[in-house]
Amino acid sequence: MPGTTAQIVTLLERIARDAMKQFGDIRPEDFNRQLTLPESNSLCVLATHLVGAGEFWSLVMTGQRAIPRHRPDEFVADGSAENLLPRYERWIQMLHESLDTFPDERLHERAAPPANYASSTPEEPPSVIEVLLHAVEHSALHLGHLQLSRQMLGYAPPPKED
Repeated sequence: MPGTTAQIVTLLERIARDAMKQFGDIRPEDFNRQLTLPESNSLCVLATHLVGAGEFWSLVMTGQRAIPRHRPDEFVADGSAENLLPRYERWIQMLHESLDTFPDERLHERAAPPANYASSTPEEPPSVIEVLLHAVEHSALHLGHLQLSRQMLGYAPPPKED
């Protein structure tokens, strides 16, 4: 049976692949369209933030990769689904390369935040298991936003695979 970290990687991959299904077939003009709801985001912004936050929490905070991120840029992102899909595939690949064999014994060690990390709490950095669970929680939340936004733009849910 795979270790806990490998199981979390499987969950993150499932979320990432479902996210790609939500936006991969969207017309370019709809991918960047702002919804008419207060404080909502375009599919492009949601998809960009999901992968940016996912990379940060699952790879950077665990100390496995150094991936540059400028979070504010995620919320003004404008682009195409076809340009974003390879980034998701790279994230999935890096997850497996970096974490499939991560020893469960290290899950309760403190995370390794980058030097410019600013926590919203004065506590010491969270544990590796906490940051991985946050990655799952945060990614799943934004997957739900993608699903709802897709429907609000008039698209049917993507076909389910057997």
